[in-house]
Amino acid sequence: MTVPALGVILPSSNRVVERATEARTAGRAEACYARVPYGAMLKGAAYDEAVFLAAADLLADAGVSALCWNATRGAALGFTPDEDLCAAVTRRTGLPMVTTALAARARLRDGGIRRLGLVVQGRADEAALVGARFAEAGIAVGASASLGITENRLAALVPPPRLAQAAREASAGSDAVLVWSTNLPGWRLPAAIDGVPLLDATTLGTDALLEAAG
Repeated sequence: MTVPALGVILPSSNRVVERATEARTAGRAEACYARVPYGAMLKGAAYDEAVFLAAADLLADAGVSALCWNATRGAALGFTPDEDLCAAVTRRTGLPMVTTALAARARLRDGGIRRLGLVVQGRADEAALVGARFAEAGIAVGASASLGITENRLAALVPPPRLAQAAREASAGSDAVLVWSTNLPGWRLPAAIDGVPLLDATTLGTDALLEAAG
């Protein structure tokens, strides 16, 4: 049986996505990776499409079946830029493309999550912004936990026990807790925290990519 190849685009300062993806796809697919500059991937409130098209072209050369932008920026932008980015990449390459933000929105809606607990790597204002964006998409956010990390690459160094504690803080009154950063090691945590389902951003993106690749 031929093992499908998957294309993953990630931010340049990310140190988690590759390891989380390899663990999730082991024996099912082979992942190929391309990075885009963390500090130069946006033009105002939208993505710089040229940066992503260049990455997508390189991954298409590897014969991948589908592409994923495995990063969480799309929620802060309001989801529409992710939809536009997927459309632009598909027009260019002919390949289906998904993003972590769109995958999370779909999973939360389909799962009937009425009240979401949120863990973010940044400060309280980041949690408030992301929570407001999810609310606009019909997903209410209740409790949140902010780790106060402002330099993206440092999020990968958060010890799993500290991340689990943040998830417990966000689980109060929640139907599920979402670890909302693909540079936090949420994939190393259990599937539930004190009986509350735990969702990891990176895993949601990878699962959507596997589905898109068939």
